[in-house]
Amino acid sequence: MPQKYKAVYFFDFPADSAKQKSLTLGFGSKSIDLYETVRDLTSEEIRQLLGSSSFEDLAASATADELPLNTYCIRQLRRSVGEISTKWRQQLAFSGMFDKGIFDPVSVTFKGGSKEPFIRWYPYLEGYSPDYVKAILEKYAPDARCVLDPFSGNGTTALTAAGLGVPSYFCEVNPVLQFASQTKICVRRMVRDIRVGLSAALRQAAQGLGMIANFPPDLRLNGAYSDCFGDSVFFDQATYDQVLRARSWIDEAALVNPILADLMTIAVLAALVPASRMQRAGDLRYKTISELDNNAVSLISGIRENLARIASDLQSDVDGLAIEPILISENARSLASIPCLNVDTIITSPPYVNGTNYFRNTKIELWFMRCLTQKSDLAKFRSEALTAGINDVTIARIANVMHPEVKKVVSELERNTYDRRIPQMVGIYFTELTDIFRGLCRHLVPNATVAIDIGDSCYAGVHVPVDRLISACLEELGFAEKDQIQLRKRRSKGGAILKQTLLVYNYRPNGTKLSPVSSSVPWSKEWERYKARIPHQSLPYSKRNWGHALHSLCSYPGKLKPAIAHHLVKIFTPERGRIMDPFAGVGTIPFEGALQGRMTFGLEISPAAFAIAKAKIQLHSLNRCKGVIKQLEAFLQDSKPTESELNDTRVFGYNGKLTEYYHIDTLKEIILARRFFLSHPPSLPEEFFVLASLLHILHGNRPYALSRRSHPLTPYRPSGPAEYRSLLRHLETKVARSLREDLPPDFQPGIMFFQDATAWWPREIDQLDAVITSPPFFDSTRFYLANWLRLWFCGWDTHDFEGRPSGFVDERQKMSFDVYVPILRQARERLRPGGVVVMHLGKSAKCDMTLELQRLGKRWFHSVDILSESVLHCESHGIRDKGNVTSHEYMVLY
Repeated sequence: MPQKYKAVYFFDFPADSAKQKSLTLGFGSKSIDLYETVRDLTSEEIRQLLGSSSFEDLAASATADELPLNTYCIRQLRRSVGEISTKWRQQLAFSGMFDKGIFDPVSVTFKGGSKEPFIRWYPYLEGYSPDYVKAILEKYAPDARCVLDPFSGNGTTALTAAGLGVPSYFCEVNPVLQFASQTKICVRRMVRDIRVGLSAALRQAAQGLGMIANFPPDLRLNGAYSDCFGDSVFFDQATYDQVLRARSWIDEAALVNPILADLMTIAVLAALVPASRMQRAGDLRYKTISELDNNAVSLISGIRENLARIASDLQSDVDGLAIEPILISENARSLASIPCLNVDTIITSPPYVNGTNYFRNTKIELWFMRCLTQKSDLAKFRSEALTAGINDVTIARIANVMHPEVKKVVSELERNTYDRRIPQMVGIYFTELTDIFRGLCRHLVPNATVAIDIGDSCYAGVHVPVDRLISACLEELGFAEKDQIQLRKRRSKGGAILKQTLLVYNYRPNGTKLSPVSSSVPWSKEWERYKARIPHQSLPYSKRNWGHALHSLCSYPGKLKPAIAHHLVKIFTPERGRIMDPFAGVGTIPFEGALQGRMTFGLEISPAAFAIAKAKIQLHSLNRCKGVIKQLEAFLQDSKPTESELNDTRVFGYNGKLTEYYHIDTLKEIILARRFFLSHPPSLPEEFFVLASLLHILHGNRPYALSRRSHPLTPYRPSGPAEYRSLLRHLETKVARSLREDLPPDFQPGIMFFQDATAWWPREIDQLDAVITSPPFFDSTRFYLANWLRLWFCGWDTHDFEGRPSGFVDERQKMSFDVYVPILRQARERLRPGGVVVMHLGKSAKCDMTLELQRLGKRWFHSVDILSESVLHCESHGIRDKGNVTSHEYMVLY
């Protein structure tokens, strides 16, 4: 067995630089058991076991015993470790908290769980082990009925509690850690047979990793890297190319098996930093030359190893979860605005006041997950986190009110520290932490147990006794300290001894009046008037062509009536307010918001609908649109369809083959135009406008259309003669006609995001006055089939139609309405105080969507109002199958 080594820092070790002041201890085959015991201890703890804080004294002791230094140290460690089992059993063992009754300083860190199934998937160095959580529950909350962790990290508290059969909630603001936790929860909820099947699929993926080279680099991800990181080089070129291809590899797998793709994502996330030029050692930094030489890990090897580890854990005997831990909010601050959870136990570890930038440490993973798309995104994330690092300090963050004990420490820091942000950071940290726990009070039952794992800090020789200051701040809120246990010791870079402490409190409401959740609804009178009149059923709003001409930019089945959107925007948002539509479709609600001067955001997963919505909510120039058409014209003149492209049109189609819809010359132009937009993805407003206009004229029943006679909403099998129709001439006419009506002077351009509504929402979607949306009805027609021709033009092929729809909400909701949980949760968090969610829903004999979503919404919203409207007045638009919807319902959550 090869020898193992452990480096121990000594301030007086004879070396030329501080980085070299370490004694390296060697452990042979006879002392491997000892190595396993001490390998994760800090230098401070090792020095305590050796009985010497000075290298000079240690060397003198070895000489006095006539032993080589290494032999002496091994003997001393073995003696001290042996004494732990007797001496520390009573003194340092949490009074019997740990199973063996032995103080285990490793279990209070991530290293304690780093080898356990599921925990080890993604390294989160600031975490702790499941045994630690179990020990706290056993000692302080043996009868826990509801556990909350407001600073969840990798989800250990919530997963451990749920594994013990205790309902649990958690909060985590970092999307990487959210994702890792949610994925672990998902697979732990599966029956073992399904987990074994996933394990086999992962092993197969690991065997086929060489195929990554066959996938195209993800161009969106590549563009985001440049926008976020500029000229920074985190990977060598070959590895970077593999990362971009790995993104496409995962996206392809998601078409067939989304949970498999999530597990593959975790495997890649855990491999990114080791394969990069970066090192996560406290903060994320560039590797030294020696680290690059000695710690080189190829991306493919790392992914393969991680896939094997995950596959092995899926086949382990770890019990499943009968109870699902709930991500109740991203940001713990949001807990102040949701209904009571009746929590009787909190186990958590807030970020330490140590200057660590928790988001910068995961910026590579955030980028890979598409959570970072522009340079400002990282700052937006930091603005949501607890102020625990000097880079988190901003002008917008002010410690308005400080506890007197905190103020004393801040004043001393102001006199001594080298950076004025340090005292500001400390003051803001305790102010924010106190505010978070003030919001938590509304969720706690009397005598609730609160366990906080925390570490202290030291700056410029000024000790920041975090444990004492937290107790002082929380005492005023009714938290009575019950116990305090010192877990570990360590040394700061300046040599000060710091400690990790477990603080345990009982919550005893002290009569402090908590701010009630606002029930003020300024929109109530207008909403009651709307319910009484249903104005869109009367003139002028009932006219088919009511509203701005751009509402008709492109035909689309199932589109919300513009008049409904108009009134909902007007009623539920103030002037210059902010609106979000997570199911934007072709942008009816965002466009109505933009027309009324509101700042609007929209999400859309269909590439065709996204392009149309994006075109509507921007400002355009007719001349620049003509310029785009000129570029398209040049491309058509210089290009010819390939034989492969022509063959595809002969075999592809749903109501009929593509060749049946067009004159052959028109079809060739359409094939080339498709290639043009796929090879030159739109980025400018005019490019989206020309694309949306072209999507409109692809099929229809009037002369504007390029096709034989079909239908403008759904491309039914065509009829009539096949006549050549010039794509460019028809497109020019359509664009000019659509831009005839001017936009109002107060038109506010909006922002569209091409993504799934159930995924993580971009950070700039915040401080909303309303979320107004019309999700796909339960019994609605399948939009992807009704729009198959336009989706084909936007790049879909048979493979996409077979796989992508399974990820759409209209399909997923047929399995479970829990698909709306992340939408409702994020809506609650992104709303301003007093904000509102308005949903336009469909009710049928098979499903009452309102009842289902009302049930889910109670977790985040206090009140609900419902309006039911008959659908007898709705037009059929010549479509034979309009679904089984019997009524439209409006659900208002606030």
